[in-house]
Amino acid sequence: MECFMKANKVSNYNMRMLRENIRIPFILMIVVLYVMENLSAVLTFSRSVHIDITPFAFIFLVNNYEMQFVIAASAVILFCNAPFEDESYQYMISRAGKLSWGLGQILYILKMSILYIACLAAAAIIPFMGHIAWSNEWGKIWGTLGKTNAGAEFGVKLSVSQNIMRQYEPVDALMTSVLLEFFCILCIGLLIYFGNKMTGKSVGTFMGAWIAVLDICVSNDWMDWAYGFSPVSLAQLDLFYGFAPKWGINLAYAVRFFLIAIVSLSFLCVAANYKEKAI
Repeated sequence: MECFMKANKVSNYNMRMLRENIRIPFILMIVVLYVMENLSAVLTFSRSVHIDITPFAFIFLVNNYEMQFVIAASAVILFCNAPFEDESYQYMISRAGKLSWGLGQILYILKMSILYIACLAAAAIIPFMGHIAWSNEWGKIWGTLGKTNAGAEFGVKLSVSQNIMRQYEPVDALMTSVLLEFFCILCIGLLIYFGNKMTGKSVGTFMGAWIAVLDICVSNDWMDWAYGFSPVSLAQLDLFYGFAPKWGINLAYAVRFFLIAIVSLSFLCVAANYKEKAI
């Protein structure tokens, strides 16, 4: 228990960067504004037909590969300063111990991932405040955008998947999308930490950047089976109703992939702290 209490204190110490490092709130603000701007055309369409919007925009945002690239690339920037060591590192690790320090870094990445997803979810709702229809139905706006090209007249670029609307209840789709996106961001953060800590260089950051672009590479040029190794792709519900299922890639596969990756990377992140000589 004492180990986890120390780990929590380490993570809280790192969270101070939200106040002291302008990079983090700046990136969060940019991503939020970008998401809101991409939803502005949907709001215009809603106002023009005088029909309110159900609050499920997040689902379609994270099922757009261009938006996913922006989200993943921004996550790389958020965690690029891993392993989060400053001038107090030697003192802190001597007090906390390597195990608590490593667990604390994992907990910090976990907290930042939750904060990032919360910001994205808020950005998917804020533009529609005052025009939201609180319902567990997809609603006429998403139904129309998914079945017709009516949104094109208003500059709506967001792709609304009919597959998702046919296969899922709205709340189920929302909760599943939030969970998968959280897993994806957490994996990116852990991978960056492990790579940077283990090598003492920005190898982890480059690995995270590669993960961010992998979905685009697979979508354009690679074989469909490669989706099974792309965290950004596996965070998209729409993937499970295209070519991927013939390779055994479905929701259950995605959940297993993320859980195995998170547990494995967490272990490696802790182990990476033991490569140094004892203090």
